[in-house]
Amino acid sequence: MKDEKHLLSDSAEWMTSSEFVDKEGKIFKAIGESKITHECDCITNESWACIEGRKVYNTYKIARETELKYKFESENPDLGTQTGEFNVDRNVVYSKFTVKDSTLNGFEIIIKDEDECNVYGTLFNGTELVNTWRTIMVRIL
Repeated sequence: MKDEKHLLSDSAEWMTSSEFVDKEGKIFKAIGESKITHECDCITNESWACIEGRKVYNTYKIARETELKYKFESENPDLGTQTGEFNVDRNVVYSKFTVKDSTLNGFEIIIKDEDECNVYGTLFNGTELVNTWRTIMVRIL
């Protein structure tokens, strides 16, 4: 069995192409980038997506707790401070998060295959669906 790597295994830069779907089924296309950097015990993921001409930023600070579990905090100017965890199963990262001082919460699944990742996520307000998304990430560095 080969040594399988997941999105957080290495420093890398990724180009992203996404579709966000709101609860009425309206599709919003987006392009963006994600830069993952390993420095000492901290992993940083600086990402942005341009959705209908508006850039949305996320900056994740990620701490590794074990080989298979990471905790994170992310600053998103539109949503607020997200906190959550990443759980790893071979090449798949499962993420769950909440947004501080709100009822917003969600999850994301990131499946890595060599230099490409497929991402599927959902955002809820309490138990009500806000949107879903799917993203293709292609490694550029």
